[in-house]
Parts: sequence; structure tokens; C-alpha cells
Amino acid sequence: MKKATILSILLIMGMLLISCTPAAPAEEAEAPAEEGVMEKTRIAFVSSQEYDSSEWLQNLVTGLEDYEVTHENVEIKLVEAVQANEYEPKTRALAEEGYDLIITSYDAMAAATTTVANDYPDIKFASLQGMVQDLSDYKNLEEFKLNRPQTAYLAGIVAGMMTEANKVGIVGGMDVGGINEIIAGWQQGMLRVNPDIEDFVVYADSFTDPTIGKEFGLSLVAKEADIIAAAAGGSGVGTAQAAADSNIGFVAWDVHYQDVLGELEFGSAVNYFEKMFIAYIDDVLAGKFEGGVLKEYGISEGVCDFEILENSLAYKQEILDEIAAAKADIASGEVVVSGEILHK
Repeated sequence: MKKATILSILLIMGMLLISCTPAAPAEEAEAPAEEGVMEKTRIAFVSSQEYDSSEWLQNLVTGLEDYEVTHENVEIKLVEAVQANEYEPKTRALAEEGYDLIITSYDAMAAATTTVANDYPDIKFASLQGMVQDLSDYKNLEEFKLNRPQTAYLAGIVAGMMTEANKVGIVGGMDVGGINEIIAGWQQGMLRVNPDIEDFVVYADSFTDPTIGKEFGLSLVAKEADIIAAAAGGSGVGTAQAAADSNIGFVAWDVHYQDVLGELEFGSAVNYFEKMFIAYIDDVLAGKFEGGVLKEYGISEGVCDFEILENSLAYKQEILDEIAAAKADIASGEVVVSGEILHK
């Protein structure tokens, strides 16, 4: 065989071998997404209070953890920023990590939230009752809150119907917007059923000090109040004890104190923060985020109510009927409970 023929055969065989060998992937090509892996929406909540400092926060943590377990498309991170100098750095760190929705808490964190939101316009931010100034200017920031005046209104109805002295008092955690909204509803509810009532307002300046809560509760007893109440977080435990020691009625917020008071607990304005957070998150996931607006969740959304336990002295048909009537008035819009406090 001629050399040229042999060479041609070898060349043809080499070409066949090359064409049958799989090509190596280009270094710059991206690997395909792994099948079955769901892209998650990453959500962070920054609390300005320690998560174990009050029962509503503990319930919130449990609710969000359960939500994450049952929703594979959601990842939730809980962060504490209890010192003012932590507000902006911790919020900014979450933005740097690329969270899709960053939720901060209350007016103390409002300035830090707006600062970081301005720097990260492609990230959604939300403020839990931050009372954000010029909220409409922020297209990637939304505010949401419980309509707490509504349940406070119901609490006021109970106090107004149960008092015999026509004197009642409430201990607020702090003289701030959210607490004053509660006191506003409380005052309006009392006036609905008892226009002659006199009510006293004091502030513990703490949500975590039962000793101070008790001292302020006793100061209300000294003013001859025969029913006292507390919207003061952990400080309210002390106010409940003051009522028990004084053998007078007590109206609670967020939790029940029948282990302390028994039948002297006249009910609790229960606010399900975990339900409200989940309702808000569901709205965002459904594409209902509206930057620059305030959203409220209340009785109609099933995130708050007023509960009177059956062994309470306030568990009376006329009181239950009045609460039901008030809830119907709120749902229909006949009654709009204002968040403006009547007096301090």
C-alpha cells in the first residue's frame, strides 16, 4: 500500500476518534440548576426587644418557626438589636447578605430603617409600627401594624361595665405612640358604656420590670381605682400582682393572668402578633407589597380579639352581648376607633 493511502486512513481514523469524544464543558459555562431545589424568599425580622422578654414575642418566634417549617419556599432569620447603636449595623448587614424582605420594629428603629432602605432600593423593607415620617417617600418600605385600639376598645367596655367606683386606671409600658393608641381605644370603650367614668394613666417606662409595674399598679389603687389594667409587657405581671394583693379587678393585654388573679381577671385584649406577621408575609409573597403605605390588621382579619375566660367575674351575658355588638359595629365601619389618646 502506498504511503499516501496509509496516511489518509490514519487521518480519517483520528478524525472519527475526535468526533466521538465528548467535549469538555467550557470553564465559563454555569452549571444547570439542581432539579427539585426550590428558590426561597429570605425574610429577616430585627427585634428591638429580646425575643424572650415578653410572651407575645415568644409566641411570635414560635409562630414564625412553625411557618418556616410548613413553607419550604421561605427562609426566616430572627435578629435581636436591643441597643440603639445596633439598629443600623444589624439591618445593613442583612441587606448586604441579600435578604429579600427585612422587617424592623417600632419607632425606635425607624430612622435606621429608612437610612438602610435608601441605600438598598432593590430590597423590600417593612417596619412594624415604626410611625415612619414621610412614609410615602419610600417606595421600597412598607409599614404594618395591629389595629390595637380595636381590642383596647373592647377592654374599655368591660372595665366601664364592671367598675363600681367609676374609677379605673391603666399602666402603660412607655409614653410612646403604640401604647398611647392602646390607651386611646381603652378610653373610648369605657365612654361607650359609662360616660361618668374617671380613668387614670401612668407609665412604667419599662416593658420588663415587674417590680415597677407593681408599684404603679398600687399607685392606681391608692387613687381608689377598683379596676386596673396594664399594657406593659413583662412589667404588667407586677401590675396584675398589685390587683391580686388589693383584691380588685384586672384587665390584661396579650396574655392571661388567672394563675395570679383567678376570677378577678376580667379578660385579656389578645393580639396575635404571629397571625398578623404571617398575614403580612403572605401578602408580600402574593405580590401585594406596596411601598410607601401603612397596612393595618385587626378584628376583621382575625389577628386580635378580647377574651373573657368562663370563670371570670366579668363572664356575664350582658357584657358578652355588648362586646359582640361593638365588634359588629367595628366590622361594619359604624364605629371607627381612633388612635388619638383622650388624655394622659
